[in-house]
Amino acid sequence: MRRGKKDFLKVFKERVGDGLRKSVPLRCYSSFRIGGDADYFFEAKSISELVKSISLAREFLIPFYIIGGGYNILFDDEGFRGLIIKNSSRGIYLKEKEVEALSGTLLREILEFSSERSLGGFEFLAGIPGTVGGAVFSNSGAFGESVGDILNRALLLKVNGEEIEVGNDYFRFGYRTSFIQKSKDILLRASFLFQKTRKEEIQAKIQENLRKRREKLPPPQVASAGSYFKNPVLPDGRRVAAGYLLEKVNAKELQIGEAAVDSSHANFIINKGNASAKEVKKLAEELKKRVREKFNVELEEEVIYLPANPLGA
Repeated sequence: MRRGKKDFLKVFKERVGDGLRKSVPLRCYSSFRIGGDADYFFEAKSISELVKSISLAREFLIPFYIIGGGYNILFDDEGFRGLIIKNSSRGIYLKEKEVEALSGTLLREILEFSSERSLGGFEFLAGIPGTVGGAVFSNSGAFGESVGDILNRALLLKVNGEEIEVGNDYFRFGYRTSFIQKSKDILLRASFLFQKTRKEEIQAKIQENLRKRREKLPPPQVASAGSYFKNPVLPDGRRVAAGYLLEKVNAKELQIGEAAVDSSHANFIINKGNASAKEVKKLAEELKKRVREKFNVELEEEVIYLPANPLGA
């Protein structure tokens, strides 16, 4: 016998507790400040709550999607017909040779934790928003370094509900990619290697990285989802900055509705006030078309678009 929405609400309260909300505007949880209402929204503040909410969504065949800080994502104007789970399971622990963090931990929290204890290797994270879960999922990085370079092991939740510990090789990290983008494994906890480094050296590198980001990128208060496209590989095998190609096709002159290319960086699409996801996607397609026609290169989105009616989770 199929169970309905009332059963889901009742069972959710029994097994997970209070906190499940209905008709929540996703623009409030998006750095793009775009998105309609999600049918259900839950903020998981522990790994236990995260696992239980996922399990229930699967049990009731309710599509779900997990977000961290709401960066690097474009929500549909129509919202989401299912459950959005905001992962706020935060915690950092120093092991013998590792810094261990729960998947909802903010990257800036890891940076502060490691800097205070003279633990080097995390400096490239300076200025990168978001959480550990999102960073591992997309192999986030900057200045030639990425999360995959320092991750040692992780605890994952498999689709069948099993929790397994895996090493770095499992993720098959590549440029802004990891295996869990395809496998649908969910990161619960990650452990990173560090090098003992003088605190002054760490803080100097952090400040230098922040300075570089300020010079090149729009300020954090600008509504965007970060770099919109991945840096592509040219036919001769060289990887080139997407922003460079976009500059060459006069991307900065483009605006559709309230969605526009940022004046300081051609690979940033910004919301100038009340942009819609439809406008952002239309602008992105025009940018891809221009680059394709001039350079015979197909740009690939780094920002994830989440449709209102997903195929399943």
